[in-house]
Amino acid sequence: MDGSPEAKRKAFSNLEALTKPISQKAAAQARKKPEPADDDFIEDTVIAPPKPTNAMFYGVVGELARIASQGTETNPVAAALAYLSFLGANSGRDTFLFINNTYHHPRLFTMHIGGTAAGGKGDSQQLTHRIRKHIELKHSGLLGQTHGGGLSSREGLAGLIHDGHGENRAIDDKRLWVIEGEFANVLQQGRRDGNTLSTALRDAWDGSDIKPATKKLTTASSAPHIGIHANITPSELKGLSTSRDIHNGFFNRFLMIFSENIGLVAFPKPTPETVIEDLAAKTADIIRYAKGGYPASINTLEMHLSEAARDCYETIYPLLKQRHDSDLITALLARRAPYTLRLAMLFALTDKTRVIEPKHLQAALAWVNYWIATIKYVFADQAVSPQMRETRHHAEKILAFLRHHSEGAGLRELINGCFKKNLSSEKIQKALVYLLAENPPPIEQIDTETGARGRPKKVYLLKTATDKTDKIQPIETKGLSVVL
Repeated sequence: MDGSPEAKRKAFSNLEALTKPISQKAAAQARKKPEPADDDFIEDTVIAPPKPTNAMFYGVVGELARIASQGTETNPVAAALAYLSFLGANSGRDTFLFINNTYHHPRLFTMHIGGTAAGGKGDSQQLTHRIRKHIELKHSGLLGQTHGGGLSSREGLAGLIHDGHGENRAIDDKRLWVIEGEFANVLQQGRRDGNTLSTALRDAWDGSDIKPATKKLTTASSAPHIGIHANITPSELKGLSTSRDIHNGFFNRFLMIFSENIGLVAFPKPTPETVIEDLAAKTADIIRYAKGGYPASINTLEMHLSEAARDCYETIYPLLKQRHDSDLITALLARRAPYTLRLAMLFALTDKTRVIEPKHLQAALAWVNYWIATIKYVFADQAVSPQMRETRHHAEKILAFLRHHSEGAGLRELINGCFKKNLSSEKIQKALVYLLAENPPPIEQIDTETGARGRPKKVYLLKTATDKTDKIQPIETKGLSVVL
């Protein structure tokens, strides 16, 4: 390197030219006040596996769950899920709950999500199968059909409980319990061009007729009563899930429950035959009561909610309809309300009553909460949208601010008063849009004549927010806990 004074001066000049922009930029960044994350908005997004609560194990359902798990690795949640699915499928269409001109029958589509070995999916069903076989031997004609799975098409499903075709006489009893041990195969079938199995299953959950997709195929089933108990691993469910199935109402017709074996038991004890006989007798009485005159009669035995249960359900209904932190989670849980009612129906029927009480709603809500926790756990990578969480956080701050400003507030008041100029107007407006899109919206937008330059000023007022907060308290006083 040339050590002359001229060379040194030139080198220093070049170095200064290189470092000056950097230092100026750093200084500018240091002087610039970064937009804070609104009270350091940080949230731990780690999602743990769902945990059961005692409320889930109501009555004979809880009795079966405890027996199934005693001295075994079977998870009581998984055992209870299979049993609930079995009860719903065999209840028939005579007992119903009438909501908004729709007949609801207590049938369920259940999905046991668990690992290949750790899930214990097959073992969790065995106690229910032993009860089923005992009833079939002692009470001929009391149960509907049981199908071991392998569904592949609409016509195949309808053919199991068909209306008659060719020389085959119609099957009057349309009760069918399907145990789909490899539900991944069903999802793969749905990907084939022209396959309408998923549409048929949506119709089956609704109780609608399963009709042929073309005029050439005559196999159909009117007024089916189908329950499905499906098994799948978390990786299969996520890997085979399509946006269409998530958002078209197929997946949200399944009560998805994550459950895996508990403990390590080298030599699990079989349930004594005397215990099976007792459970089978109780189960047969429940099904006989629920079945009524089916299939000779349909929709003649109406269930209803007691006055206390109606008050409870009316209170929790907004919570059952609220949005979650991502569109995917919201779509997967869109049927929380009807599932709460169907589960409550089943728990009431286990008491051999057609009056749904708060205790039956409590048990149903416990299962719905477990379902919510399952969806968030299995789809953890998509369960949390940081942008949505932030927007909801800002929306909550706006609501809190408006509660102390009954005259309302405009955008400028929210910027200066609510957020102390620490949040951009774009983010505040995003939170306002979120609140206005709620059902029902907790705020309302009003145009006033006091705006600058003659322009109307938009003011945001709290709307019925006190009603929403006041309604939650009666649930707690009646012993009905709500998480949701």
